Amino acid sequence: MAKETFFLRGQVTCAADGNRDVAEIDLGAFVNLGTSKPQVLRIHSIQVAWTDEQGLVPSIDAAVNVGDAKSAFSNVAITTKATPLANPMIPMLNDDETVFTAALVGSNLNDDVDQGIMTSSTDLAPQHLVNGYLVGVDTLYLYGIADDAWAETLQISICMECSTESVSKDSAIGLALSQA
Repeated sequence: MAKETFFLRGQVTCAADGNRDVAEIDLGAFVNLGTSKPQVLRIHSIQVAWTDEQGLVPSIDAAVNVGDAKSAFSNVAITTKATPLANPMIPMLNDDETVFTAALVGSNLNDDVDQGIMTSSTDLAPQHLVNGYLVGVDTLYLYGIADDAWAETLQISICMECSTESVSKDSAIGLALSQA
């Protein structure tokens, strides 16, 4: 029998200022460790989109001179643990609590604000996880950053295909402790 899946979505708004922004994704309805029948979340796939506030491809500031590229970057990470605000960095994939990371780089060769040429990079490949990623915490943290070369605020949106599953109490607690 196929496992029933559902979609969870999240979004972080990133001002084009090079500062890290965060949004929480509440998993309390899906992860339950404190009952006689513990339940955890399994993430099967993750999709990410970078847009402006209207859902369109974001624009990059004008190049200083025609032909001189103005480059912009943005990074995103999903983690099981909050990182201190004093740390301005995006969590890296080699951190135990990091579930997903990706980046977007754009270049504008025009002397006018333009959408330019975009290149995205998903660090955790493939985005479709064969056996899924088990989560035993009740909050995921969606971190985003956009440098000041963007001409507007970025919306970084994610869509995760998920399922829930029952586990033993010992397994659930062990998983939660390893991700906290």
